[in-house]
Amino acid sequence: MDKKTRLQKLQRLKEIKREKIVQIRKQKEYREANRIEFFSTPPNPGPNPKQAKILEAWLNPKYKTLGLSGGERLGKTLILTLIGLSTLWGEFLWDGTDLSYLIPHTKPRKIRYIGQGWHDHIAAVVIPELEKWWPQNRPVEKHGNGIIKDTFWWDEKTKSTIEIMSNSQDPRVHRGWKGDLILYDEPCRREIYTSNARGLVDRKGRELFAATLLNEPWIDREIVKRRLDNGRPDPSVFWVQGTMYDNVGFGLTKKGVEEYRSKLKDSEQKSRIYGIPEYMEGLIFPEWDRKIHVRERFQVPLDWLIDIAIDCHPRENQAILFTAVDPMNQKWIVNEIFDHGDGTWIGENIVRCVNQNSYRVNRIICDPLAKGDKNNPNTTYDKIARVLMAHGLPLETATKDKSSGIKEITTHLMGPNKQPSLFVFDDCVRFIWEIEGWMWDEAKPADKDDHMMENLYRTLMLGTKYREMEDEEYNETQRTGRSSVGGY
Repeated sequence: MDKKTRLQKLQRLKEIKREKIVQIRKQKEYREANRIEFFSTPPNPGPNPKQAKILEAWLNPKYKTLGLSGGERLGKTLILTLIGLSTLWGEFLWDGTDLSYLIPHTKPRKIRYIGQGWHDHIAAVVIPELEKWWPQNRPVEKHGNGIIKDTFWWDEKTKSTIEIMSNSQDPRVHRGWKGDLILYDEPCRREIYTSNARGLVDRKGRELFAATLLNEPWIDREIVKRRLDNGRPDPSVFWVQGTMYDNVGFGLTKKGVEEYRSKLKDSEQKSRIYGIPEYMEGLIFPEWDRKIHVRERFQVPLDWLIDIAIDCHPRENQAILFTAVDPMNQKWIVNEIFDHGDGTWIGENIVRCVNQNSYRVNRIICDPLAKGDKNNPNTTYDKIARVLMAHGLPLETATKDKSSGIKEITTHLMGPNKQPSLFVFDDCVRFIWEIEGWMWDEAKPADKDDHMMENLYRTLMLGTKYREMEDEEYNETQRTGRSSVGGY
């Protein structure tokens, strides 16, 4: 190869290298300008685990209210932005998932984004995040509101809109709007929520919250723990709780979080790192999670053992709890009775419930206070015992070791292997209401609204283990469909 040929070849190699550099630069510029298309493309990490749960739940149309709450820097504003823009366009741009089925009408989509202060939050956080993720290859028209700029976004392709509002506005300004989605960045006032919520009715819209719940406890009571008219948990609500540590590797480093945590007081760490607001610090069972522990009712198998606990009161409702044990020794709250009645009424209702459900009764325990005066032969305990014994069901006295019982409940809610072993049917509404709201009163559990909790810890302290039916019991069950225990 002569010198001229070598020079030509070298020149061509240089040109190819320059072309590759230009191509790489253009690709990088395109990714920067249209980053939402590459949200889950390496080296981008994609959604953190809590964001991923929200994105997955968003694809299920049964969820109308969704929320991500927790510590600071969890990526809450990002999830609002991603879902807001995706709803606007009808797809997840980063993987092509079609979202059009979530909004059945063909009209342009209307989204409202509720931020906090105009300057310190909306102008400083919300709008920059929208600008960051809006593709530059997609035409958009923006308008201001006379206070700050870019509070109204109009997508030229779909004719869909995003309107940004503030939690500091008069609630009356929020009324009269109709749309498909409301995004709440940080907690809003209740009157702001009610003014906006009515706008979702006509178009069967959805709402998404992303907040560190430092205040506005009504959100926890009325939205996170929303109930249907019959008292059951509202299945249209999906809520995820996270901590700042959930975003490590997705924009944060563990070292950075630890440095920030070291500068905070213990009380500040609970709220800012772990997202636990002050009004929830006193919960006895923060491990409780509706998504994990609440299950739809099914027919209890005939071989499951049933423990029954009774908490008696002279003037308040009588509380009766039915707990099943399955072959894996998991506990299931399968029935509850909560009403007024004397000892005879308690016994009769237990017998009726056992009979109607063909329960395989293991043990029945009662609050020792039901025995009352030892010289009185007709105490509440005696009345219950007489009815039950007539049907072959012996009655026992329950333990009063509340401290050990609470530890037992905690272990069942989430065991050492991060697996639950306690579940409750969704129609046991009194039980769910109590376990979600039982609080510490200084160093002691509050002595109110705890009747089913008393029954629960006493039942778990029995340590009941599943055992297979004996031949006689099994044959009777096969013949009649009922357990031979107690004559049923």
